[in-house]
Amino acid sequence: MISKIEKTLVLFFLIITSVPAVFAHTPLKPGEENNSLDTAFNIPNPTKSWTLYRELHEAGEAEYFKLRLHEGDKFVVSVYTPRSAESSFIPNLIAMGPSIEQHSLVPSTIEVPEGAEATLIEGSRPEVPEYEPFTPASYYFTAEYRADVRVEGDYYFAVYSDDGEGRYGVAVGYVETFTLMEWLMIPLDVIGIHQWEGQPLASILAPMALTLALGLIILFWKLKTVGGVANFLGVLAGLLYIGSGFMLFTQTFIALIGAISTSLVIMTLVLAMLPVVLGGLLLRKMVSYNVPWTVRDRVIMAVFSILGLALWAGLLVGPILVIVVSILPRARSQNKL
Repeated sequence: MISKIEKTLVLFFLIITSVPAVFAHTPLKPGEENNSLDTAFNIPNPTKSWTLYRELHEAGEAEYFKLRLHEGDKFVVSVYTPRSAESSFIPNLIAMGPSIEQHSLVPSTIEVPEGAEATLIEGSRPEVPEYEPFTPASYYFTAEYRADVRVEGDYYFAVYSDDGEGRYGVAVGYVETFTLMEWLMIPLDVIGIHQWEGQPLASILAPMALTLALGLIILFWKLKTVGGVANFLGVLAGLLYIGSGFMLFTQTFIALIGAISTSLVIMTLVLAMLPVVLGGLLLRKMVSYNVPWTVRDRVIMAVFSILGLALWAGLLVGPILVIVVSILPRARSQNKL
């Protein structure tokens, strides 16, 4: 007979497989020195959706990026700043290449490739930030350039500001796709993104730490024990799943402060709720009476791990612990949760 937990896991799989591909950018980490055309950072697979988190350290400084585009591609790039950026910091964007239509003059301090055309897109800071559902975060989008590529060749763009220093982000490309490793690393990348926004690491991880501390205290107080090593690791994994969901809830609240209200927040809340529910099911599985482990139990644990990876639950550590639990012998327990 199929248990309630197994039915719920099947429902999770149906939800995941029925949702279209995530419309989000893949974080890309360039080197530190790209302050000239010669050191421009070469963006791989430039039609793919990438996002780069950068910083200008002084007024007038520019950073350069290079793309190899083909006829029929689209040259798509936008620039944004975190809400923590000074209101006076408004980065500009300059697009350069063999088929760029020039609409405004480029400052003389900006390097332009020989034989290329260039156009300046002056930055403009909107009154309120725009909500982004998958990080989640709210950003001021200051400049954007979109054009169809008519001539194959090397294209460049530069970001600079005359108004001081500050952090900025760049979104490049339009094809949303992830490699397996990129997908798995997103939870850890997101922590780095929030640090780039100006949040202390301690505050980012606070919901996780609180979940682990209170969860373990409550479970030990109620059950006195959670069994052997396998049981303890399974309980820890469940709390990691739940904690990652609470981290997402917390970041959603932060992102919505002062931002434009949008229906996209529903998507974020669903993404936050799924790890919490999955973690609760995992806790129930670990503290319920079910000894000895059967092949079926171990398969169920593998499913918990796969779902955790798919939902970015447990900061990657949780799903790894679940796999470890699935191959360890389990101590006898008659706990009821």
